[in-house]
Amino acid sequence: MSEENILNTVEALTSIPLNNLCLQRNSYINRVYELEKQDPRERLIVKFYRPNRWTKTMILEEHRFVQELAIKDIPVIPPLIIEDKTLFSFNNIPFTIFPKKGGRALDELDDETWIALGRLIARIHVSGAQHKKSTRITWRPSEATQRHLAILLAHPHIPEDFVNPLKTMTELFIKKADPLFNKQDFILLHGDCHKGNLIHRPGEGTYILDFDDMCFGPPIQDLWMLLSGPIEHARQEFNLILEGYEMFRAFPYQSVKIVPSLRAMRIIHFASWCAIQSSDPDFNHHFPEWGTPRYWNGLIRDLQSIVYSDLEQPNI
Repeated sequence: MSEENILNTVEALTSIPLNNLCLQRNSYINRVYELEKQDPRERLIVKFYRPNRWTKTMILEEHRFVQELAIKDIPVIPPLIIEDKTLFSFNNIPFTIFPKKGGRALDELDDETWIALGRLIARIHVSGAQHKKSTRITWRPSEATQRHLAILLAHPHIPEDFVNPLKTMTELFIKKADPLFNKQDFILLHGDCHKGNLIHRPGEGTYILDFDDMCFGPPIQDLWMLLSGPIEHARQEFNLILEGYEMFRAFPYQSVKIVPSLRAMRIIHFASWCAIQSSDPDFNHHFPEWGTPRYWNGLIRDLQSIVYSDLEQPNI
């Protein structure tokens, strides 16, 4: 995909004259480019979705949800609508266009910022709770983790000595953890809510970005990854988030017991994500240890610790 093709495609679609600027942005899954308008000097972000990762229906559900949030003045960045469409295609590769909104990363968070994050996530969840079904993945071990395990087992580069231990430990995790999700509420979530997907815009507040991993799951999935460590070590942060959250929505306290399970799901999800990405030319540069015996040995040990310790004594 050449820069000239990208510029010509976007100009033809939007009828917006562009400068020759075409910067590739960091993105490990999609191909993302920053373009610049001629007049005024504003910029666009063009995201080309990785083929076969999401269906058209799943992407459009994401777009509709982000638009729904924007209409409610929740600080998100919805895609541009061009002739009533938000999703387009170039050589059978789906893409969408966003206005660029700069901001600074959130590093040191004070008490007010933690409370504000709680309010932001709760407002998203108020909308998400109105969706009773979804085309997105259901975030529970029997569905999400089972799918991620299948991806890993189909990957040809897992050392043979680790295939059976990985399969056995992951299946044991699914068996023990999935029943904990039976009494959880499932709503539409951001799904990948960590500090890297938040920016602060002066005068506007904190924006939440990148709904690529939007899923249908328990609300606490959008809270636990923001913390600086396990809940028992980040109790003040967690209490401040909940203070803000409960201004808009009651928090299901029983869901705290599934945080160890969510942590294990994240470990397996990341491993499967790496398996998909590992064929990309720059992958080994960014993740040099992935796929080594040391990596798989550490992953299996982490799962063992969660299955044999944390699931028995969850963070409550």
